[in-house]
Amino acid sequence: MRMSCEKRKTPVNPVMCCNAVSEIVGEMMMITIVLILVAVFAANVGSLLPPPRDPTVTILMDRQKVNDTAMNITLYHKGGDWIEKDDITIMVTDGETITKYGARLPPEFFLSPDNNVFDLGSSITITNIPVSRVKISMVTPRKVIFSADVMPP
Repeated sequence: MRMSCEKRKTPVNPVMCCNAVSEIVGEMMMITIVLILVAVFAANVGSLLPPPRDPTVTILMDRQKVNDTAMNITLYHKGGDWIEKDDITIMVTDGETITKYGARLPPEFFLSPDNNVFDLGSSITITNIPVSRVKISMVTPRKVIFSADVMPP
């Protein structure tokens, strides 16, 4: 039969005392509860954050006739948010034909100055567009930024 620490007649080592076991178990249970609460809170905090805001940009469009069959269209960033170059797709609709221009799509558009963002003072040029009535749209994965019907110059 095992005797508790209080009933022993011989001196007991304080490290081996039975009273300390309940305190250690209590501390470990409190730490476990705190860790569980932190994990539950961290898992739920993602749904509390607002979604990313859609960019708003003011764009000025210009067109230049290259020859009798082709024209260039330039889109100027005149104000608003910046957009990463990789997120921009330019869609040119000529009748039923849709041509997509992008940073990773052939044919590419030309961003000036040549950096990774379309920002205030930047311009995007799309070359060799047929000289006819076309619709041009600048889109991101989340929003149509700009859309216009372009008449031949």
